[in-house]
Amino acid sequence: MAAVVTSDPDPVRLAGKLLADFASFAVGGDLVAIPTGRSPEILYKRIREDGDMARLWSQLKYLQLDEYLDAPAGVPLFSEELRQKIFDPIEVPPENRLSIDPSRDPGAEALRLDRLCQREGPLKVVVLGLGGNGHIAFNEPAESFGSGYRLVHLARETIRANFSKPYPEEVRALTIGVDQIISAAHIQLLVPQAQKQELLERVLAGPIDPQLPASALFEHPSLHIYRMEAP
Repeated sequence: MAAVVTSDPDPVRLAGKLLADFASFAVGGDLVAIPTGRSPEILYKRIREDGDMARLWSQLKYLQLDEYLDAPAGVPLFSEELRQKIFDPIEVPPENRLSIDPSRDPGAEALRLDRLCQREGPLKVVVLGLGGNGHIAFNEPAESFGSGYRLVHLARETIRANFSKPYPEEVRALTIGVDQIISAAHIQLLVPQAQKQELLERVLAGPIDPQLPASALFEHPSLHIYRMEAP
């Protein structure tokens, strides 16, 4: 099945279209995964301001996609970003926030998250942003697609995009695997940035290539893409 592509020059309307589709996919109690960063900021604002949407999202279970393990001092954890921007404002119960614990041994934490995914899943909806080098979650360009939650070293390009100068030499993270992402019933890829549209065209053109991780989504049977359209 070809991806369903929704285009709009207005990022607020684009977020609204994603939310309308999301509401047709998910019901209370479903397990979902949602992104952090700049891409979903308008999306989360719309949820906070829409009572019906807030009620739906407050009834879901959330599996965290990725997390820094050793980010520079002052850089907030993704779990804290999600707490502030979406979980606390709409009152998601703490037991439904299946977060990554960066203080634990990475291997043990990855195993715990894999077991959580198996026990609480399958994932109903995964909402993703598109990294500047084509990464999804923190699945960076590589020789092959990684499997399961695992420790990764962020690409230099990702470090420069996510942090301020002086850039750290190395940042480790835990990330969900591509295999777990594509096991979801529905995937929504939100790309509201004009500067990422050429990259998105490469993803849509194929072929599937681990050097362009988002290309792994290409053959998913329910892939929905929300992209910026030139006004």
